[in-house]
Parts: sequence; C-alpha cells; structure tokens
Amino acid sequence: MLISVLWVGCDKDEPIDKVEIIKMYVSAETGTYTPWGSEVPVECMLVKEDGDLEYSHLAFGGIQGFDYVRGHEYELEVRKTTLANPPADGSNIAYELLKIINDIPPVTPKPYELPEEAKFKLKMVQFAPFMDLDTPLAAPFDFLTFRILNHRDEYSVFATPDFLKYYDLIEMSSPVLPDTYCVYRYSADENGTEESFTSQWGSYFYEKTDFPICLKGYKDGKLIYEYSTTLVMRERDFLGVDWKNGSVALANPKTNGIYNVLDTRYEFLLTDTQKVNETCYIKIQVPNSSHLTDAEYLKAQEEGLRWLLEKHLGEKSSLTASDFKTLPKGVDVVETYENNTTRVAIVHRNADDLHEECYYAIAESK
Repeated sequence: MLISVLWVGCDKDEPIDKVEIIKMYVSAETGTYTPWGSEVPVECMLVKEDGDLEYSHLAFGGIQGFDYVRGHEYELEVRKTTLANPPADGSNIAYELLKIINDIPPVTPKPYELPEEAKFKLKMVQFAPFMDLDTPLAAPFDFLTFRILNHRDEYSVFATPDFLKYYDLIEMSSPVLPDTYCVYRYSADENGTEESFTSQWGSYFYEKTDFPICLKGYKDGKLIYEYSTTLVMRERDFLGVDWKNGSVALANPKTNGIYNVLDTRYEFLLTDTQKVNETCYIKIQVPNSSHLTDAEYLKAQEEGLRWLLEKHLGEKSSLTASDFKTLPKGVDVVETYENNTTRVAIVHRNADDLHEECYYAIAESK
C-alpha cells in the first residue's frame, strides 16, 4: 500500500503532526467501550487499518464526515492525523473521511420457502342475504360462510388436512378490523397436547365497502404463510335491507343474532322486515351480556346503536317522531338519522309491567 505522509509544522523545534492517507475497514458489527471519565460503557464502531489483524474500538463520530449505518460493512479511504500535541482528555489520532470505497449492506436472508402442500386458501363459499334477496353481492348483516382449502382448492370435511402439520396457529384477520378468529391451534406442554381445527365457519360483517381479509399461519410465534383476498361488500338501502325487493314477514317475525368474529365489540339483534301503515320497518337491538349490570347494559345499548348508525348514516338528522310511521306507542325518540331511502330513530322505553327499560332502533322505508 502506498502511504502519503505529510509533516506539518511552523518551526523545526516545534513538534509537528503526522498526516497519512490510509485505508480503513469498518465492521458490520458494533462493540462497546468506556469513554474517558465515565464508568458507563457505550456502543461504538469496530475498525481496523489496512494491515491490522484485529478490530479496535472507535466512537461513532470518530471519523469526521462519516455516518455509520448499523449492519453495513465499509472500506474507507481516510486521512489519519497523529497529533503532536493531543488534548489531555482525548485521542492523539484524528480520522477524516476522504472516500467510501465500498459500502456493503446487510444480506437479507431469504424467507423460508414452504412446500406447496403447506399452503392453504381462504374462500367465501356461501352467503345468506338478509330478506332472502336474490343477489350475487354481500352486504352488511348478510351471513357469510368461509372454508379453508388446501393448495389444490380441496376441502376436508372430516379428515385432517396435511398442511396443518406445518403450523401451530392459523387465524383469520383483517387490517381494518380489531379482532382475529382462530381457525387452528396446536399446543403442547407437560400435560399433553391440545389441538382444535375449524374447517368451515361463518360471520356477519358491519363493513359497507370492500375490505381485505386474510388467513395467517404461524409456527413458534413467527408468521410463515399468509393468504389474502378481498371481501366484496355493497350496502343496500340500509345495511342489508332492500325495501323494494326484499321479503316481508307477514306473521311471526324472527329475531336474528348478528355478530362479527373480527369485531367482537358489538353484537346486534335484528328482526325480520315487517310492515305497518303501508311502511316496511326493522327493529335493531343490542343483546345483553351476563357480566353487565342493568346500568351498564343500558349504556351499551345506546353506544352500540349510535356506533352502527353513525358508521352507516353519518351525522344525526333533524327528523322528529312525527316524521315516522312505524314507531310503537310509549317510546321517546332520542336521536334520528336518515339517507335517501331510510329514516332511523333510536328510541327509549321506560320500564313498565310488560317491558324493561331499554334503547333500540327503528329503521323504516321512506
């Protein structure tokens, strides 16, 4: 290696600095050293000059003009100055970057390549529209059925799919929803092993536009495979209601439990569509939970209904009770909402001999 040496000084009797142009190597790894006057070790670079066998410690700012990036390995050309009169509390050597000869970034390890037999798919295989509509597109409050398939699109009804042996957890999730749904789980401890698997499951959803949904497979806490798809959703007149084309219960209307496996914050009870005063309507309630007190349940009813209506209809409207044709007697209107086809009221009923105090919503066609 050719070394350029420059002696700097003003007087031949004064000590002078020694300046050299050298190559320096900076490790991708870091070390620690204890600064002068401190007892606390700090992280630092590991460097060596051309010809050195071992790396030595150098502070991150120890090469003027050089910004170290952790994980990168460098070959540098630097100006090394050996100070004739170094500071009492500092090094007698100063480095200045002249050129980065090589900057080698960290090598990203290739992801573990799963065999084809380890891969699975998520498929929505059926949906039951509210009001028994004949439609190809799902809507909020329709019931959707899902299956997990192998890489050949095959569904195992009773047999255990071969792909399960590669995982200890498979979950359904969506980046726009707060919860996950466990499809497969395997665990083992000193008491033995436990395994659960659901090949088919169903759920309602509250979303009114398309959203992503996926199955994620984990092994030892690490995500090793993911299958994603888009769930196509279209809101009808209101939620899954189509006032013009949907069925109407002439007698004995059913109440349907509505739940979302990916958003367990809210559940609802939804009656079949009925008709009074030549106007179609539905009733929406919030079911009770055993752990809630009466006061907490009342609050949960009001909050759940408000959340649902604000999500689908936006801001409250100025409608009053006189604008509605299907409100039952003995209720007070708390607030109202509307769109082009639907008006909705959250109503409050006080307790009496036949009813408990409650909040619920009445949605009717315009």
